[in-house]
Amino acid sequence: MLSKSDKDYLIELINNGENIPEDFKHKLFPVSQKEYEIVYAGKMRKEDLLANEDGSFPVPLQVEKVFNNDDDTDKEWKNMIVFGDNLQFLKTIYKNEDPIIKDKVKGKVKLIYIDPPFATSDEFQSKDGAKAYSDKKQGSEFLEFLRRRLIVAQKILAHDGVIMVHLDQKMVHYVKVIMDEVFEKNNFQNEIIWKYFGPTSTDNNFPRKHDVILFYSNSKEYYFDSKASLVEYDEKAKKRYDKVDENGKRYKIYCNKDGSVRKAYIKEGKPTEVFNIPFVQGTSKERIGYPTQKPEKLLAILIKATTREGDLVMDFFGGSGTTACVCEKMNRKWITCDIGKLSYFTTQKRLLKISESKEIFKKKKYKKVALPFMTCSLGAYDLKNALDMEFSKYKKFVSGLFNIDLIENKIGGYY
Repeated sequence: MLSKSDKDYLIELINNGENIPEDFKHKLFPVSQKEYEIVYAGKMRKEDLLANEDGSFPVPLQVEKVFNNDDDTDKEWKNMIVFGDNLQFLKTIYKNEDPIIKDKVKGKVKLIYIDPPFATSDEFQSKDGAKAYSDKKQGSEFLEFLRRRLIVAQKILAHDGVIMVHLDQKMVHYVKVIMDEVFEKNNFQNEIIWKYFGPTSTDNNFPRKHDVILFYSNSKEYYFDSKASLVEYDEKAKKRYDKVDENGKRYKIYCNKDGSVRKAYIKEGKPTEVFNIPFVQGTSKERIGYPTQKPEKLLAILIKATTREGDLVMDFFGGSGTTACVCEKMNRKWITCDIGKLSYFTTQKRLLKISESKEIFKKKKYKKVALPFMTCSLGAYDLKNALDMEFSKYKKFVSGLFNIDLIENKIGGYY
C-alpha cells in the first residue's frame, strides 16, 4: 500500500515531469501471490520477463536451408530445426511478428516435450569427443533458467495443449512447484515414470533406475488417447484367461450375483503411468552416439497419448533429435530448437537418414524420407545470406534484429 507521503512524492514527480524510481514498481503494480510458491535468489516477475527486462529479446529467424522440398504436402508448413538460444526463440514466437512463423505457431502447439539439463554439473560429449552441451547450472540458477522458459512456453501453447517435462530425482520436486505456479496446480495431470534397467554402482542405497515426466495441461480441455498407455498383461495375469473361443480370443468365466455366468475377455492391455523401456544401449541400432539420447518408443507413447495426426509438437531442448524423428514417423508437425551445434547437425543427419532407421514398434525399416523441413539460425547469422536477400525482406530482417519500426519518414522533401 502507498502511504500519504508516497502519494505526495509521486504526484510531485509527475507534475515536474520526472521519472518514477524503480522501487515503486512493485507498489504501483503489485502481483497477486499464489497459495504457495517457491522463493529463491534471482527470481524475476513474470511481467518483467515478458517485457524483456531480463535482457533477452525476440530476434528474427534466418533460414539456412530447406530439405526435401519437392514434396507437395502442406506447402504452407515446413518442420523446423532451429539453432539458437531457446528463450530468444520462445520470445520470437510469443511476439508473433517474424514472417517465417507468424500465425503458424503461437497458440497452435498441442504438445511441448522437453528434456532439459538435470543440473548435474557435467560436460556431456558425443562418442567422438565433440562437446554436446554443458549442464553446470545448479540450485536457484537452474530453477530460474527453466522457469523463464516455461513462462513463455505457456503463452505459446494451445489452449487445449499439454506440456511434459522430463527430469530426474535431483530437481523434480522443485520444478513441480514452479510448474504449479506457471500452469496452475489444478492443471497437473500426472507423474509419468520411465523405468529402465542396467548396472548400478551403489551398495548403500536403492538403485536409481527411473526418470520422472511431469504432465500438465494448459486448461481443462485437452486431448488424451487412453489406449496409448496400455501395456501387456504379465504371464501370470494372462493364465487366468484360460479359455479360448471360436475366434481364438482368450476369456475367463465370471459368476454374477444372480447365479448367471458371463465371459470376460482379456483386453489388449492395461493402462499404466509406469513404462518399462530400456534406455538406448551402446549395442542398439537406434543409438546415434549422442549423450542422454532417449528411446523413440518412450516419446511415441507420449506423443500418441496427447496429440492427433497433423498436430504440432515442440521440443526446445532438442538434444539428439528423438522428438523430431518420432513426430516424423507418426505424422505430426514438429519444431525443435537447441543451442548446441552438435545437436543441430545430429538432428539434421538423423532426419536425412530416417529412411534407414527402424519403425518405432516394428523391427522393419521405416523406408520413407522426411517431409520438407528447414534449418534456421537465431541470434547468430550468416552475413552473406542476409545481404543476398531482396531489399524488402532485408529491411524486415534488420528491423526485427534491432527492434526498429519500419515507418516511412519525409525530411526536407525526401523520403
